[in-house]
Amino acid sequence: MRTRSLVVVHPIRVVFRLTLALATAVPLMAQSSALNEVFARMDKTAPQFKSVTADFQRDVYTVVIDDHEKDGGTIKAKREKSHDTRMLIELSGADGKKIAVDGGTLSVYTPKLKTVQFFDIRKGLVDQFLLLGFGAASADLKADYDVTLLGTEKLGNETAWHLQLIPKSPDVLKNLKKAELWVGQISGLPLQEKLFTSASGDYQRVVYSNVRLNPSLPDGSLKLNYPKGVTVEHPRL
Repeated sequence: MRTRSLVVVHPIRVVFRLTLALATAVPLMAQSSALNEVFARMDKTAPQFKSVTADFQRDVYTVVIDDHEKDGGTIKAKREKSHDTRMLIELSGADGKKIAVDGGTLSVYTPKLKTVQFFDIRKGLVDQFLLLGFGAASADLKADYDVTLLGTEKLGNETAWHLQLIPKSPDVLKNLKKAELWVGQISGLPLQEKLFTSASGDYQRVVYSNVRLNPSLPDGSLKLNYPKGVTVEHPRL
C-alpha cells in the first residue's frame, strides 16, 4: 500500500512568501491609486480649458553627435472643440521661426530664409505632440497612450506628477517612441514635457513658465503674418 509523504512547509518560508507577495502588490495598488488622482486632477482642468499662453525653453538633443540645440519663445493656443486647435509659436532663437497651426494646416515662416512653408497635417496631431497634456481629459490620454506614473518632482514652486506615455498607435510610434509629462498638482497643466523621437535616445525637452489659462485670444493674434515677396513652399511631411 502506497502512502503519501507529508510535505512540511517551514512557517518562516510561508511568511517570507506572503511578505514578498504583499511587497509586490502594495506598490502596484498605490501607483494605481496615485494615477487615478492624476487623472481626476486633469479631468477637473480639461472642461475649463479654452486657451493658453506660456513662455517656454526647449532643448533638442541629438545622440549621435552629442549635441544640444537650445532655444525658447512663446506659445499661444486656442481650442474651441476637441482636436480643433489654433496655435502660434514664436521662437526667439537664431532663426526666429514662427509656426502656426489652423485646423489641418501647419505653416512655418523662417525670416532668415525669407520662406514660408505650408504642410497638411492630421487633425489631433497638435494635441499629441505640440500641446501634449494641455486640456486633455484622462479618457483621451488613456485612449492614445499606455500611461505610467514614475513619481513626483518639484518644479519651480509646484510639485508635479511625472508620467510616462507610450503611444498605442504604430503610426505615432514611428515618430514618437515615448513621452514624459510633468503635470502640476495644483494647476493640472503640463509644466514640462520630454519627447523621445528615436530609438537611439534623441529627445526634445520643453519647459513651460508663465502659463496663463484661458486668456482672451482674438483669432487675429494666432495668425501667421509674413511680408510680401517671401518664397512659398508646399512640401510633404
